[in-house]
Amino acid sequence: MVIGLLVLAQLAIVAHAPETVAACDAVEVTVAVSAPGSTAPQLVPPPFAPFDVLRSSVTPHVQLDPRNGGSIIAEYRYVLTTDQSGSFTIPPFEVRLRGATALSRPLRVVVRGSRASDRLPTVVARARIDTSLDVNFRALTEPETVYVGQQANYEVAVFLNETVRDRLRRNPTFYPPDMQSMLAYDLPPVAGEPPKRKVGTRCFDALVYQRALFPLVPGRFVIAPAQLVYSLPLSSSFFSREESHELVTDSTILVAVDPPSAGRPAEYVGAVGDLAIASRLDTRRGRVGDPMLLTVRLSGAGNVKLFPPPKLEIPWANLVRADERVQVDSAARKIRGAKEFDWVLTPKIAGELDVPPIRYGYFNPDTRRYAVTSAVAAHVTIAPGFLAVADTLRSEPTFAIRSRYRGAIERPPYERAYFWLLLALAPLPAMAGSIRRAPRRVVAPSAMAKLRALARARAEAYDACEVRRVFVRALGERLGVSPEWFTTPGTLARALRRAGVSENVAVDAEGLLRALDAAAFSPTTALEGGAVEHAIAVARVVDVEALSRHELRLPRTLALVLAVALPAASGTLRAISLDAAQRDFDQGVRAYASRQFISARTAFASAARQAPWAPDAWANLGTAAWSTSDTAIAVLGWQRALRLEPTAPDVRERLQLAQATGFASIGFVPPVSSTVVLWLGAALWVAAWMIAALLVLRRSLAGRVGVRRSAYAVAIGGVLLVLAGLDVDQRLAARNLIVIRSTSRLSSDPALVGETKGTAVIGEVARTLRRQGAWTLVSLDDEREGWIESSTLASLERGAPVD
Repeated sequence: MVIGLLVLAQLAIVAHAPETVAACDAVEVTVAVSAPGSTAPQLVPPPFAPFDVLRSSVTPHVQLDPRNGGSIIAEYRYVLTTDQSGSFTIPPFEVRLRGATALSRPLRVVVRGSRASDRLPTVVARARIDTSLDVNFRALTEPETVYVGQQANYEVAVFLNETVRDRLRRNPTFYPPDMQSMLAYDLPPVAGEPPKRKVGTRCFDALVYQRALFPLVPGRFVIAPAQLVYSLPLSSSFFSREESHELVTDSTILVAVDPPSAGRPAEYVGAVGDLAIASRLDTRRGRVGDPMLLTVRLSGAGNVKLFPPPKLEIPWANLVRADERVQVDSAARKIRGAKEFDWVLTPKIAGELDVPPIRYGYFNPDTRRYAVTSAVAAHVTIAPGFLAVADTLRSEPTFAIRSRYRGAIERPPYERAYFWLLLALAPLPAMAGSIRRAPRRVVAPSAMAKLRALARARAEAYDACEVRRVFVRALGERLGVSPEWFTTPGTLARALRRAGVSENVAVDAEGLLRALDAAAFSPTTALEGGAVEHAIAVARVVDVEALSRHELRLPRTLALVLAVALPAASGTLRAISLDAAQRDFDQGVRAYASRQFISARTAFASAARQAPWAPDAWANLGTAAWSTSDTAIAVLGWQRALRLEPTAPDVRERLQLAQATGFASIGFVPPVSSTVVLWLGAALWVAAWMIAALLVLRRSLAGRVGVRRSAYAVAIGGVLLVLAGLDVDQRLAARNLIVIRSTSRLSSDPALVGETKGTAVIGEVARTLRRQGAWTLVSLDDEREGWIESSTLASLERGAPVD
């Protein structure tokens, strides 16, 4: 503020400050000086105690007036603050110019107490503040121990001292931590000016972030540190470059415990809070068979979104759950709201009837007691009418099921070794025909014969390496092991002892081998005289003392027997399993014929569990589930049966009843068997190589060029068919496909508070993209995508047991 000066030709000074301020607030003092000429006078500020100077202008703001011989006006600014309350006087300011002086009037400032409200956030009042830091970043959870479903407040505060508060150009950026196993609501910011905290002689402004937390399960939860990023200019210039800073809080602890079991009423269904219940009917008059809408409203404080519905029993009517609505009021520090549940009420009898009082039990964490709230009874008048009873459903026709159990189908051929063996052996006839007559096989002498031949040679001709090589080969042939095993010291002696050779002979053989090693691989050690005779003697003793050759081969024989016996045993167990599956299948057929659909579904599910590759069990499971109005299991059974038997017309027709699957649909099943495609490709591959063998054997065959080209084309066709069969089998396997068990909303995030992005209808087929905890990201037809709870999904993977 610039104060007009009445006298411009003489030295004058005027100071101004607000009369009343709050403690820790900034106090702006303005001093205006007028002097003749064009030279700025010197200002001498007084002591400001008990005020602290936050900042002051380095150079004054100067205005020149050329009129009346010229004069100058200089304006100075000071920003002060104090944490003390009371009435304080700032002494006069003094101005000096060429020996002349002038004084301003003293300034009187009244400092009131802090303007912080009585409802100060807990983190502001209790957080530890380090006065040596310019910025303090603190977090806490209040209370630290709650009941499951009770609200706890997570508060984070940024404390800024006077210097940083004045330099900060924009609010800091806050990144909250990820909170698992709890529902969170953001609370509104603190209204009005930011709360303040006085620590010693320092004052701090607090920027507060608050979030309400509701634990969903009991346990001890560690809330990760929150992150803060802020920037400060390097100088007071407007164009100064900023420097970024980053801070994190300490982690906080929240402990959640279950409500006590003592005193729990029968009406308690899991709600925690302070609740009230009310009910209403859309009409008080109706007739038998005409639906009425019953709405129950729960209101109060607590985790409104997760309030469970009350238990309803109305003897004179049928009840069907309908919609539900939630209203959350998060404007206060304690979450409140209301949740409404709708039921479709269909009267079964006529007369003057009463809707009984609806009782709802809950646990009040404030009083630590259970309570029951009740809605008043409602009187209705029901006129006579008509009601379609459940027995009329028996007149509806049912689908036919497969009465004969054919067992499990064979797995795809590419999972068997003989399929790839056939493809590998196909080129052999052509290759054998192109090979010229092989030279006559020469039987090589045994290592023992070579050792005797060395003994007959002259001693000067002995080669230490050759003697060692022949010696270890002779022992290896006798023991039935590779000579390479004897390179490590001690292995020869152990091998001989296991073969039944005496300890002295084993030690002698080991010592001879080490001596031969030294002679063969050391340039300074020569072969001892009589080493060959010694080697022959050791080999002969080993041949006499060692177990016979067939006894030494016994372990390998046993391994071969086990390799043959295990598959046979597996086949036996599979046959036993098939017998059990046959019994369950027959039991399901009998139950279905008796219209006991639930028992039939259970029996067919047991058969499918024991023989997951049996299409008959899966097909009948889907049909029995459809008869019990279980759409999800019906789609699951029909989908798995069709993927095991893609050409089955009955299953494909029934699957269209639950979902119309086009060629581009996720749940589309190719109408071709991968086994047929793979064997057709293998047949073309073998035929191509047979043609190649014919060309090799009959070199004078007419039209060789055309036949060769045909062989190439057939081979290429076989390879393409094998690749196509593998691709079809991957589609039929459905390793990443699932069925929606119940109609659910698609969430934008893997949490209950995520934004709704669509709806997944019961029985739909979806593709899983990613899993995170108890949530799965799925993709559905019509480009729908979102997170859904994994408990509402059932796997479609071919051959997997029923969930």
